[in-house]
Amino acid sequence: MAKKRSALPVACALGLLALLPFVAGLYHAYSGYSLDARTALRWLLPYLATIVAFIGGVQWGRMLAAGRASALDMTLAVSPAIVAWGALLTAAPWRAILLIAALLAAWLIDEHGARRGWQSRGFLQLRRLLTLVVTFCVVAIAWRVARG
Repeated sequence: MAKKRSALPVACALGLLALLPFVAGLYHAYSGYSLDARTALRWLLPYLATIVAFIGGVQWGRMLAAGRASALDMTLAVSPAIVAWGALLTAAPWRAILLIAALLAAWLIDEHGARRGWQSRGFLQLRRLLTLVVTFCVVAIAWRVARG
């Protein structure tokens, strides 16, 4: 039987690639380039909602794989995706605020998952970094929009 390899290096690489649109949006929001901050935010927020929904799916998968899928944990895992979907139906600035709140809630659920045993420490460290960068980029772009 082949030795099982950790998926964490691949997850790290793909997670960093997923940051590229946020970093590019931040660059364009402050560079005075053809893409302005408002347009960057309009393109990034649906992407952020998709990411929040994806995180919930990852959480469910990890719960089920660990055999620790309580009803409360599974409900918590889908809640940020529902908030993110609702955020897409709102206007600025609530859309960005609710999406950041959903992302932060998903991160807190991962922290909870590490305590419950269905989330690994390595993945949790990656989530912390990705959440920090995404939150910074969206807040900085939204700040640029608000400041004109």
